Parts: sequence; structure tokens; C-alpha cells
Amino acid sequence: MKIKKVEIEAFRAYKMKSEGTFDFTNADDLPSNFVAIFAPNGFGKSSFYDAVEWAVTNHLERLGGDYNRANYEGAARATKDVDKGQEILRNKYVDDDVKTQVVVSTTLPTPFTRELGKIRINGRDLRFGEKGRENDYFRRVILSQDEIDRFLREAKPQERYTKFMENFGGKTEKARKELTALILDNKSELLALDSQREAIIAELDQPVDLSIFDSFNAIATQLNAAGENILLADERFSAQAEYALNASLISRQHELNVEREANVRAVDTLADRLVKIPEIELNSQFFIDQKAISARLDQGVKDAGGYQELLNAHEKSTNDVLEASQRSTNILDIINHSVGFFLSESRLNEIAKRQIALGDSRSGHAAQLSGFARAMSDLTQELKEADDRVAFLRNSIDNAGPIYAELTSHRARIDLIAQQIAEKEVSVRLDTAKLDGLQANLKQVSGFKLTANFILSAVEGTKYLGQENIERLTKCFTELESIDLHDKTVHATQAALANQMGVHERLISTGLDYLSAWPSNICPLCSAPHEDADKLRLKVKSQTLLSRLSQENAELLAQSETRRKQLLDEVKSITRVAEEAHGQQLADLRGTIKELSARLELIEREKSDLEVEKRALEDRVNTLDKTVWSLALDELLTRAQGEIAQLSLKRSGLVNRQTELSEEIAQLNRKVSQIDADLQVLTTEADTLKSQASYLLVSQYLVNNGINSAQLAEYCQAEKSKFESQLANAKAATDKLTIQCSALQQKMVSDGTWVSFAQLRSQKDGLDLELARAQSAINAFYESLAALMVVRLEDSLDQVKALISSELQTRRLRIEQLETAENSFKLLLELMASFKPYIKRLSLQDELAELEVQLDQRSQVDILLSSERSAVIEQLKTMINNFFYEDLINIIYKKIDPHPSFKKVEFKPDFDSDKPGLNIVVSDEDGILISPILYFSAAQSNILSLSVFLAGALHAKDDQGNSIDVVMIDDPIQSMDSINILSTIDLLRSICLQFDKQIIISTHDENFFGLLQRKIPAEILGAKFLQLEKFGVVVPVEPFLN
Repeated sequence: MKIKKVEIEAFRAYKMKSEGTFDFTNADDLPSNFVAIFAPNGFGKSSFYDAVEWAVTNHLERLGGDYNRANYEGAARATKDVDKGQEILRNKYVDDDVKTQVVVSTTLPTPFTRELGKIRINGRDLRFGEKGRENDYFRRVILSQDEIDRFLREAKPQERYTKFMENFGGKTEKARKELTALILDNKSELLALDSQREAIIAELDQPVDLSIFDSFNAIATQLNAAGENILLADERFSAQAEYALNASLISRQHELNVEREANVRAVDTLADRLVKIPEIELNSQFFIDQKAISARLDQGVKDAGGYQELLNAHEKSTNDVLEASQRSTNILDIINHSVGFFLSESRLNEIAKRQIALGDSRSGHAAQLSGFARAMSDLTQELKEADDRVAFLRNSIDNAGPIYAELTSHRARIDLIAQQIAEKEVSVRLDTAKLDGLQANLKQVSGFKLTANFILSAVEGTKYLGQENIERLTKCFTELESIDLHDKTVHATQAALANQMGVHERLISTGLDYLSAWPSNICPLCSAPHEDADKLRLKVKSQTLLSRLSQENAELLAQSETRRKQLLDEVKSITRVAEEAHGQQLADLRGTIKELSARLELIEREKSDLEVEKRALEDRVNTLDKTVWSLALDELLTRAQGEIAQLSLKRSGLVNRQTELSEEIAQLNRKVSQIDADLQVLTTEADTLKSQASYLLVSQYLVNNGINSAQLAEYCQAEKSKFESQLANAKAATDKLTIQCSALQQKMVSDGTWVSFAQLRSQKDGLDLELARAQSAINAFYESLAALMVVRLEDSLDQVKALISSELQTRRLRIEQLETAENSFKLLLELMASFKPYIKRLSLQDELAELEVQLDQRSQVDILLSSERSAVIEQLKTMINNFFYEDLINIIYKKIDPHPSFKKVEFKPDFDSDKPGLNIVVSDEDGILISPILYFSAAQSNILSLSVFLAGALHAKDDQGNSIDVVMIDDPIQSMDSINILSTIDLLRSICLQFDKQIIISTHDENFFGLLQRKIPAEILGAKFLQLEKFGVVVPVEPFLN
């Protein structure tokens, strides 16, 4: 890509497109490979480069980039006009209807076009920061003096490295960061592990007493001899063995304690049972004595129960006789009343058939009546709806005039309110913008610190003083600077006088000595003749030139100090005037803001009230509009009257149909009434027949027995025969039970148990309870002994007593043995507590071994990570060298040859510090490295920056990987001598010829411009030469003919 033409309009220094068109093409419409632009400082060279950069990238790095961004933003805020948008890019002298536009035509099919939009009141046309940037690759082919200045001096190595890696480091830099973090973490772990190791070694150096095992083993051996199985302790004793032994000792001690407590409880129980043996003997004897009495009472209770059963059976048989007799009587009554029942039943069947026929007829008439009623209801409803609709229509016609008048009034009011609301919104926006501007201005003005320097150096400071005071303040500072310069001169003179005082005194002494030895009227110091030798001697003695000069200098310094105080007082008084004006401005701004805020609040309140009224009116209009069907008045009257006529015709038909239905309903009602009367007569007759005694008795019998009237006669004869047989059997059973009761009574009388059954049962229960208590006490006694010793129910109480005494003696002896063993185990556990230091020592030894393994692993990891990081760093170094094209940089650098010794440029990354840096150094033939920041002059630094830039620009590519064949350089030769300038011109010419690159260079130096014309002539190399003849006006320059 090469640039063919740049058209600038209303941008920075360029006002009109005709004055700001840079044409870089030759006669064949091909872009020239070399373009030189000459202009004195301030004529618009930088504006040209700004225009090209802005058109291609939508950004200005020089003004809007991160470098020195805070200063530029501060300067922009300080010069911002409150009432209009700030124009930084737009030409300030162009008419408002002219658009700011830059078009860069290149060898690409589509030109780069950029146009400024409308600026908001609180905005500016220059964007600070990275937002909105495009085609950032183009920055690599633009070199300005600002970038030359800060390339070496301003950028820190760490920032240079960070910026490079953010754009080009990729996965390799990410790997370096991760490896560095891992190495630091690993080293931290190594230090922590080493600290733990040293602490453990110091603790292991403490001595441990091994005689503690002897006491333990002595007691354990005694217990093992008594049948225990306790592990003996020695120097091979481990923490696991200690844990197992401690657990076994505690477990065994617990077992012994449990067994001892069980034996103590058994001894107490056996002693208690031994005491209770006499009580058990009494219970056994009582059980034997009362056994026979209990048997007799059992038999009596049994006989009493049998007698009661016989009495119950006799009573039941008697009831069966009475029931059989009653049933026979009842069946005879049924037989006698059956004739009357059959007559009534025949008549009731006839009545039922007649009732069914009448009911069917009535149902048909009722159905017809229901249909007629529904039809009548529908006719009535239709009539009502028609009447209501007619009334509504007549009411709408009568009220249409007022409704339409109200609608018209409300709509006009809504339009007026909407207009008022719009006006209020405009007022709010304007006042809000004005308020924001005032508040921003207040914030800016409040931040001003009014000093004399601020008043003179800042544009804002001059606003607080009149021209007269500013001139006075300027004169004061000028005079103060003169006084400072004068004082420095006087002080220098004083120092020189002090140095020369000794020499002066020696000269005087030498002259007097000479005149004393060789009197003469000729001065030996200055060779001047005098009247005689004595006067010459007196004059030499009185020579005090240096003293007078020192005194005069002191008087001058005193006068300067007095004048300085006067000037400073005057500066303070002028500054106070500015401070008072500043305070008054702040007060005025706050007052204006307060008034504007109050006005905004009032407008917002009025706007809210208008919006509420508008919503209420709109709701009322919607309601009224529905009332008139959203029609005009004429349409409403026509439609309403037509509908009223239709409803009147419809109503006449409905009334006629209603009359016909009324007559049909009356006829059906008369028929239904006659049927109801006939049904009532039949119902009365049926009720009379059903209430007769014979009918009620027989019908109830039929229901109870589940038979019909045809089966009645046969069923009654069968039942009569059955009841007569039951009566005979019941009488025979009653006689038999009477005989059995008499025989059992006689037996009970002879046994002495013929008493009250309740009394007999009470005696029997009381005796059984006493026997159960005695047996329970005996059983409990033997059961309690069975859990402690072997005892049988057939053993006598004397044998049991002997067994208990023997068991008591055995258990008491076992208790003593268990107490002795338990005490021994307790002592062993106490001795084991002294094993802790030795066990801890063993644990520390294991921990030390594990730590040393971890330390070795961590050391291996550190070696591997460091090796990997070194490999990654080598990749980064190669990447840096390849990116900066170090070989090409050195070729370019040597062509210009700015330094006699240091001729090689190197990019040295520094990975040894916490934050890596990218240093630019130069070296000599012996490999000695120096930093150009510390040792190079301004010209040498410029040449180095130019070399690095050109090497990168020659390899620059766009986002699609296409070569960018244009290089733009703004005024690169500052501080260069003529040799360097000629070398630079030769280099640029070589680039154009060898690399086929387009060089666009500008300069303020007319001699350099002339050299370019001679060294790169237009008639041979096709170069283009342009000149800014005045501010923002470009013209072509006639080619120089060699």
C-alpha cells in the first residue's frame, strides 16, 4: 500500500480542501516513492501527519494516546468552553457549514475516509484512550519527533517489555509467567521444608532416658507369670507398638474392673439370699398346708358354675314354650284376616292402574306447559332488550350535543397540554445541560490554586486580573529574575575577591619591602611615576581596593534584598486581588447553580402536574368516545333512528306471539287441574283401604316373611304345624332340666359348698393369691441364685445354704486377686506415659526421613522448572531479536554512523529482576556494552531511534499480512551534524530503491530540504517536493535541476 493523495478539509491547520490537498502522484498516476515536505515550524507539518493517521486509524496517538494522556486531558478540560463542544481536530476558522473530512487515497481500491460528526455541548471531537481504534498496524510506519524523544529516554525497560509482550508474547510469555510463578512457589515450599527439617534435627539432638523400660518390664513379667500376655518394651519399641500395647492394657484393665465389680455385686446378692432362707422356709410350709383347701374350693366353684348353667338352660326352655305359644296364636289371627286383605288388595290394583294413566297424561301436558313458559320468557326478554335499546338510542340522541362539545373541548386541552409538556421537556434539557456545565465549571474553578505562577502561566489565571495588574505582575517577575541574576553575579564577584585577597596583600607587602630597600618615586607594582619616594610609600600603604569592592558588593546585595521584598509584597497584593475575584466567581457560580436547580425543580413539578391532567383527560375522552360509538354526530343520528324503527316493527311481532302463547298456556292449565282432581280422589280411596286393620296386619306379615299374597294360605298352614311341634319339645326339655338342678343342689349341700357363689369365689381368689405370692417368692429366690451358681429346685434349703456359703468364699478370694491385677495394670499405664519422649523421637525420625524425600523431590522440580524456564527465555530472546530485526537495525545504524566506537545495537531482555525489562544497548568491537540513555547525545539517540523505527517499518504488514509500503517520518534530523544528515539522505534513497518503499518525510530545515532535492532528484528518481507556503496552504515545489 502506497499513498497517492491526501485531501484535508477543515482539519487542524488546514481550512479548505483546495489548500490542503497533497498529491504524491507522478504524470503516470503512480505514487512517488519519495515525498519531501518543507515548512517552517507552526505551518502545519504535524497536522498533515495527524490527518493521515486519523483517517486511517480513527485515532491520534500524539494527542489521544496513553503517553502523557493525563496532561493532554487536563489541558483539554482547562480550555473547554462551557456553552459549546470542544473543537481540537476541527479548524477553528472554517465556516459552520463546512464538514471536517480527510480522504487518504492509496493504491488500495477503497480510500480511507474519515469525517467528524456533530459535537455535543459537553463533548469534544478528539477521543482519548483506546476506544474506537482501527487499522492499528499503520502506527508502525509513522515516526514523529515525540516518539523519537520518548523511545529511549521516556520508556522504562519494564514498560517496554510489558507492552511488547502484551502484543507479541503469546503462549511463550504466558509459559514464562507460569513457570516463574511455579518456581517461586516451589522455592517457597523448599524454604518451608528446610525450616521444618532444621527444627526436627534440633529436637532430635535432645537426649532420651532409656531406663524407663526396665520398671515397665518388671511389672509386666510378674503379670505374665500370673497368666497375662503383655508385650515387653525395648529400644525397638515403635509408635504403632506403643499404641497397640496401650490399647490392650486399657482394654484388659477395663475387663478386670468389670469382672471385679460383677463379683462384688454377686457377693452382695449371695449374702442377701443367705439372709432370706428362713423366709423361704415359711413360704414352702404355707404352700403345703393350704393345698387341700384350695382343691375343695376349686370343686365348689366348678359345681356352682354347673348349677348356674342348668338354671340358665331351664329359663331358656321356659321362654321357648312361651314364644311357641305366642307364634301359634299369631298365625291363627293371620288366617282369620286374610279374606278381607284379598278384597282390599284387588281394589288397590285397579286404583294404581288408573293413577298411572292419569299421570302419563299429566306429564305430557306439563312438558307442553314448560316449553310454552320458556318461549314466553324468551319473548319477554326480547321485548325488554328492544325497549332498553330504544331507550338507550333515544338517550344517546338527546345527549349527543353535550358529549361532542365536551370531546372537542378535552381534545383541544390535551393538544395544548402536550405542547406545554414538550416545552417543559426542552426547558429541562436546556437547563440540565446548563447546570451540568456550571457544575463542571464550578468543579474546575474550585480546583484552581491561585498563585502568581498560575496567574501568569495558565489561561484561566489571567481571567482574574485586569491587563494593568497582569502587566504589573509580569514586570515584578521580570525584575525579580533580574535581581536573582544580579545577586548571582555579585556573589561570584565576592567569591573571586575573597580568593584574590591573599594575593593583593602579598603584592602590597612586596612593594613596601622593595621601596624600603631601594627608595624610588617609580611604583614597583604599576611602574607609574610619583612626586617622591615618601608619598609613593604612603600611597602603597593606603591601597585598599579589594576592601572597597567588597563593601560596594555588600551594599548592592542589601539594596537587592530590599527591592526583592518590595516586589514580593506587590506580587502578594496582586495575587490577593485575583483570589478575591476567584472567590467572587465561585460565589456567583454557586448562586447561579442554586437558582437553576430551583427552576429545574419547579419545571419538573409543573410538567408532572400537566402529565397527570393529560392522562385524566385522555381517560375521559376514551369513555365519551365509546358512548357515541366513535362516530360523528350525523352518523350517530342516522344509525340510531334507523335502528329505532327496526326495533318498533320487531316489538309488534313479539307482542302478538306473546298473546297466542298465553291462550295456549291457559287451556293446558285447565286440563292439568282436572287430572289433579281425579288423582286426588283415587289417592284418598287407596289410603282408606290401606289403613284397614286386616290389610295392615296381613301386609306386615307378608313383608316380614318375604312372601306374596298367593303363597299366604299354604305358608300359614306350614307355620302352624311347625310351631305346635316346637311347643311340645320345649315343654319336655324344661321338665328334664328341673330334675338335674335338684340333684346338683343336694350334692353341694353335702359338700358344704351350697353357699352364695360370690362368697365362694371370694374365698377361692383370696387363697389362690396367698399361694401365688408364696410360690413367686420361692421361684424368685431360686432364679436369683441360678444366675450366680448351680442350684436345682429339688435341692433342700439346707443344701442351698451350704452352696451359697461356698460360693461366697470363692468370689471374695477372686475379688482380692482382681484388685491386685487391676492396680498392676494401672501402674503399667502410668509408666507408659514416660514412653512419650522416646515415641516422639521415633515419630520425628520418620518425619525427618519423609521431609528429606520431599526436599529432594522439590530440588529436582526446581532444576526441571529452571531448565524449562531457561528454554522459554531463549525462545523469547529469539522472538525479540526477530521482531526488532536486529541485523537490519545494525545495517541502518552503521550507514548513518553516529558514534566512533559503539557501532552495534542490541536488544537485551533482562529476566533476572522481579519484573522483566527490555533494554536497548550499544556495544563496541571489544563487546563492551553501554546504555545510550546514559552516554549518547541527543543526535546519537535520534539516529538510534530512527534506525529501530526504519527496521520495523520496512517489515510492517497489515492485518491480512500484506506489506505496508509507505514510511512517514516527521522532522527526524534535529541535532544531527552535516555528516549524519548526508548519511541519512543516502539511507532513505537506498530504501526507496532497494525496498521499493514510499518515504514521506517533512522538515523545517530549508538546507536539508535543498539537499534532499539534490540527492534525490525528481527528474531521475521521480521524487515529489511540496511546501507549506503559509499556515495550512500546501503548494508544489518546482524540481531542482542538477
